[in-house]
Amino acid sequence: MKKSLVKKSCLAAALLGAACAAALAADWAFAFRPVTAQMAIYSGGLGDPAAPTAQDAKVSFHVQGKAARDLFDRLGPDVKDECTTDPKVRVRVKERLQCIQYSKSDTSCYFGFDLKDGKSIGGSIC
Repeated sequence: MKKSLVKKSCLAAALLGAACAAALAADWAFAFRPVTAQMAIYSGGLGDPAAPTAQDAKVSFHVQGKAARDLFDRLGPDVKDECTTDPKVRVRVKERLQCIQYSKSDTSCYFGFDLKDGKSIGGSIC
C-alpha cells in the first residue's frame, strides 16, 4: 500500500473517531439526577461509632440504585476484597470511594467526610 494512501486512511479514521466522540458528547448534558441514599453522622471510627460531638463529627453515605451502578461502572477494574469470599460479589475502589455489586440489580457505594475539616474519609468497613 502506498504511503499516501495509508496516511489518508489514518486521517479518515481519526476524523471519524473524532466525529463519533463529538456525537456522543452532544447527547450528554450535565444534569443532577435523583439518588437513593442514606447517611449516618457519628464520631469515633466506623468500627466503634459514637454519638457526634462538637469536637468530632463525621458522615458516612450509602448510595444505592442507578446512581450506585453508574459509579460502579466508572470505577473499574474490580479489586480483590478481603471482606468477602463470594466470587459473585464484585468490588471496585478508588481512594475512599468503595462500590460493591452483589448482583446486577443490587449495587451499593460508600464514602464519607470528616465534618470538622471537610476531608474525604472512608464510608464503610467490613
